[in-house]
Amino acid sequence: MAHFDDQLIELIAAVQASAHYRTIDPQVIERVGWSALQRYPSLKAAIKATKTELHQMIGAYADRAPQYAQWLAELQSAPNEATRQAVCRRLLSKHASTRERLPALAQLYPACFGGQPPQRVLDLGCGLNPLAIPWMALSPTTWYAAYDIDTALCAFLHAALPLLGVQGAAGICDLIAGPPPVAADVAFVLKTIPLLEQQRRGAGADLLRAIQAPRLVVSFPTRSLGGRNVGMATTYRGYMDTLAAAEGWSPRVIELPNELVFVIERHTPSRSRM
Repeated sequence: MAHFDDQLIELIAAVQASAHYRTIDPQVIERVGWSALQRYPSLKAAIKATKTELHQMIGAYADRAPQYAQWLAELQSAPNEATRQAVCRRLLSKHASTRERLPALAQLYPACFGGQPPQRVLDLGCGLNPLAIPWMALSPTTWYAAYDIDTALCAFLHAALPLLGVQGAAGICDLIAGPPPVAADVAFVLKTIPLLEQQRRGAGADLLRAIQAPRLVVSFPTRSLGGRNVGMATTYRGYMDTLAAAEGWSPRVIELPNELVFVIERHTPSRSRM
């Protein structure tokens, strides 16, 4: 066991030495690394496998290393709402997941909210989605809680939220362990479920059941990062149909060019199977 612990410490240090992964929550690196050491005979192979899995979780979606200090300065110096919105649009284009959503921003969020903007929003596995707040028509008193596994991203968003016209906070949360103990009117879980299911079968469904919000906005990609149509829409529609039938949900579906969005109204608490 001592040998294994030494290997885990060495693995974590090796992963954190890479600029691509040093801002990821150390507990996530430890969890992924521990699993890799169980599966691979050599430390070198386990380190490579850990980096690969972390890349699939966050690294594959960003164009290049985010310049969070510069981005925050741009938001801080924006003289008016129109300029801030232009800055946000440009920043959203730097991440594959949010870039695909840009053409639908003005229509998507009102459709998700059903004409009644929420007072408390939960954004899980948020990425850069909080930068879409200028299109959400939220009240200045809205509380927006964003969670991710990248410490640098969360620090940036925590500072940016007041500049975007809401109250709120951003923090670290490893969703494999479940959602944060935060209640909201609506919870975003955008393109996150497939990443959780890759790590542990059933983790995505467990997360959705456990979220403390009567409305869930859950989305799935319908094309690969390379733009290929490989049957993802059919696969994820089937996944949600099965889960919705088991839970008694009746999702409303919004189809975007590269994304399938399910809006779920839960009038009674979800049946927890945690």
